[in-house]
Amino acid sequence: MEFKNNYGSYSFYVEGNIVIAQFKGNLNPELLNHFKAALLDTITTFKHQPWGYISHSPDVVAATPDAEKNMIDVSQTMGINNCIMSAFILTSPIAIRQLQRIMHSSSRDAHLQECLFDDLPSAKAFIKSQLTSAE
Repeated sequence: MEFKNNYGSYSFYVEGNIVIAQFKGNLNPELLNHFKAALLDTITTFKHQPWGYISHSPDVVAATPDAEKNMIDVSQTMGINNCIMSAFILTSPIAIRQLQRIMHSSSRDAHLQECLFDDLPSAKAFIKSQLTSAE
């Protein structure tokens, strides 16, 4: 699944019960609304089983100010739909600060430093261990 507009883009795929998304550029409400709809459609295959999420997005710059509300909504929706843990690969200091605010505002206030990774294999190992612990 993928989508692109004038601001940025996303793509994602599923490995087992882990959704791995890659965002690039700037995130705006249109992009995030499209992502949320595609994500909700995809996770129906998990049939309410626990799942994990990885944002492998070293090329994301930031979310537009009006998009932060959409990101909070997406995060809350993920929690409601049994996403037990998320991991992030981000390099933009602005995006990391936004993520801290979003996690706090969406009541998914995990310790962000525990969820930030330098590479995809490390993030996958973390999410797999969290899913195993949840069983």
